[in-house]
Amino acid sequence: MKSFLADKEHTFSDLLAELYTFYPKQEIMLAVIQLLHSVKTIPVELTDVELALNAVLKKTETYSVLLTLMELEKKAEVDEVLQESMKHPSYNQHRTIALNICHMYSSGAVSFFGYVDCTFRSFFPQKHPKSFIAKGVCALIACTAEVLVTGIVQDYTEENLAILLRRGVTLNHLVDMVFILQKPYNSELTFEDCKGHVLGVLRKQQTFHTIQLCAQIDEGVEQNEFGAQFQAIVANDEGLYGVDEAVNISISMMYGMIAITNFGYLDKSKPGIIGELDRDHSNGKCNTFMDDTVCALVSASCARLAHNHVNTQSKPNYDLNPID
Repeated sequence: MKSFLADKEHTFSDLLAELYTFYPKQEIMLAVIQLLHSVKTIPVELTDVELALNAVLKKTETYSVLLTLMELEKKAEVDEVLQESMKHPSYNQHRTIALNICHMYSSGAVSFFGYVDCTFRSFFPQKHPKSFIAKGVCALIACTAEVLVTGIVQDYTEENLAILLRRGVTLNHLVDMVFILQKPYNSELTFEDCKGHVLGVLRKQQTFHTIQLCAQIDEGVEQNEFGAQFQAIVANDEGLYGVDEAVNISISMMYGMIAITNFGYLDKSKPGIIGELDRDHSNGKCNTFMDDTVCALVSASCARLAHNHVNTQSKPNYDLNPID
């Protein structure tokens, strides 16, 4: 079965038309300006806000989250059990769902979300702050503000490839894995398709900061730069130590829950270069962080491809390219 991306433009526009009956687009954009004036005192034009908001709205993960929130909003109107649950001060499921949009835009968007959520009445005095849709709107405002704050940054592809090569990872290593993983979902997929999406992940500033830090930690352990306890934990890749995954999954989170699921699969199965890095302890080598970096890059690239390729199937056909 083809994914809904085959009719993406029409599907998305229908959802947004429904959203704007509750929260007009103009009101959402004005809320972004209010947020930036309150927190960052950044002067922005309404046209810039609209461009940034449109960029957030066109993402598949944004659509999936908003659709879920709006359907739950309708259910809450008639479901007395859900209504009672939502009255409890500890109810957070609407926030949990909405934050999946923010996770694509780093911790800055999450911080903005918290501010808008806590001061919701100052943005929308006539709206109910505890509704499912309200939390989705908080996420849209937060992510749009984060896009405007971070602005356009340089392309970090070459820097990232240089660090990876220093740690024994090539562009072809990444592209090969993306192709193998995604071919069952797309019979027309090519190596060049996959390469384009890997490069799309590698050019991001957040990707650079993650790759750089992970390489610095592994190399620091190899040079015995840290305290004895930390050295022992990282050098031995202790099973209960999860900071390596936590740091790297920030790359996956930029591309939604599909990428996070892919990360978990790769981390456990360790195919290809991931397994090679994990097993290579020759001459005091440490790849505790770098093997998870590759998991993150491949998982993010797979999700980026899936979110943008109309020929993607919703279920795999492993006859096209079996996974051992």
